[in-house]
Amino acid sequence: MPTYNDYPQSAVRAAKKALKHKEENGSSCGTRVGWFRANQIANKEGLDLSEIKRTFSFLSRAAVYNQNKYFDDDGNEICGSIMYDAWGGETMKGWAERKINEITEEKNSDIAMEQRSINFELRAKPESRTIYGTATVFNNAYDMGWYDEEMDKDVLKDTDLSDVVALFNHDQNAVLARTKSGTLKLKITDDAMEYEFDAPNTSLGNDLIEMVRRGDVYQSSFAFTVEKESWQEQSGMKPKRLIRSIKKVYDVSPVTYPANPDTMVAKRSYEYTKNIDDELDNLNQEINKQIIIENEIRRNALHLNQLKTL
Repeated sequence: MPTYNDYPQSAVRAAKKALKHKEENGSSCGTRVGWFRANQIANKEGLDLSEIKRTFSFLSRAAVYNQNKYFDDDGNEICGSIMYDAWGGETMKGWAERKINEITEEKNSDIAMEQRSINFELRAKPESRTIYGTATVFNNAYDMGWYDEEMDKDVLKDTDLSDVVALFNHDQNAVLARTKSGTLKLKITDDAMEYEFDAPNTSLGNDLIEMVRRGDVYQSSFAFTVEKESWQEQSGMKPKRLIRSIKKVYDVSPVTYPANPDTMVAKRSYEYTKNIDDELDNLNQEINKQIIIENEIRRNALHLNQLKTL
């Protein structure tokens, strides 16, 4: 897996500053993961894409805790500022975002391609060769095995739909229609993306129209890549993946066996998001401890002042 270390020198300085503070003050802020990242950045080590994504996610969400100083007026550590620098700070966040976009553009588009099937009937119009079906639905969660998934209502707002192909069983050698040629029509409603095409006068097209009419083939699937997503933890339930934006739709397909595979793409996404949540939970705990200590110090100071007036 390729790694990248062309991040700004200012990010290196920020990480070194946080490490020096920890060494000199024995800081209890942060986690093992956070300090490991600080050492990576301070030593200008290469980061792979998953590490860059995690760094960007952490810095984006932790920026609210950064006060640009390591101690408050009472001499207490400000963990938010320390760990923000440990992860490279503001310039690291900007670099990470640009690098993610750059790598994503360079990536072969089908590396992260996913497929989804939907339990909506695929039909053929009576007395015609027209086949129509539903590729996906919006705001309607479905079971993906170890997690649930839902397509946001605006998931296709900025999607590349310029060259979508109708295939049988996602087989690139089994072409049925295409948007570029005008033989495949897509319709996006408030609830779903629907498609329609006339079965071609080929052996494949003739076989498919017969199988659809008989009910042997009756469900749909579509292939796509994700642009934006988020994960939601549900107490006592499976995690939920919300797909907010689809980058490109590649094909819509009548399928023999509709199935939603337990994709490694989703698993990798969930794992690094979960790790970020753990890191931020730890940071929140540190800050809450700091607030409790500060409140206790203020109460003690107030009590001493009251005793002096007696």
